[in-house]
Amino acid sequence: MEIREQLLRAGQKAQARVEDYRDAFIGAARRGALQAADGVTAVRSPARIVAEAGRRMNDVSHRYFARFVKQQLHSLEGVLVDGADRLSRAAEAKDFRTLLAEQAKLYPASRERLGRDLKATWILTADTGRELGSIASDTYAQLVHGASTKPKATRKSARRKKAATRK
Repeated sequence: MEIREQLLRAGQKAQARVEDYRDAFIGAARRGALQAADGVTAVRSPARIVAEAGRRMNDVSHRYFARFVKQQLHSLEGVLVDGADRLSRAAEAKDFRTLLAEQAKLYPASRERLGRDLKATWILTADTGRELGSIASDTYAQLVHGASTKPKATRKSARRKKAATRK
């Protein structure tokens, strides 16, 4: 065999190896791309679940914030009325003893109003916490177990029905 033929065969073998490496590289790249595509496709459903949970949490937080601001305004109005009443009674007091007696008469009503306001705020916070907890539980169940759950009715509607039957 001549050197020329040996060089030609060596070149063909080298070319075959290059083609094998190229084919192996392209095959690995294709498998990687297919795995990435499958991964992206698999994320679509969980992404939708998380996005829906985020939307529901946003709705709850907006509703809570509106109710909380309304409750705080009600509390502030009570404080202002109490303050005005205390000031007018202080202005009408003839002496220090009368001033103290009149102010002491106002304590039970102020304490009762403050208790009602705190209770209303606590109920509002607890209802919101339960609703957010329900969203978290539903989202977890959907992500981990694939369970499809519908949002539960809030206690607020049950409380309204109960109050309506009392009237």
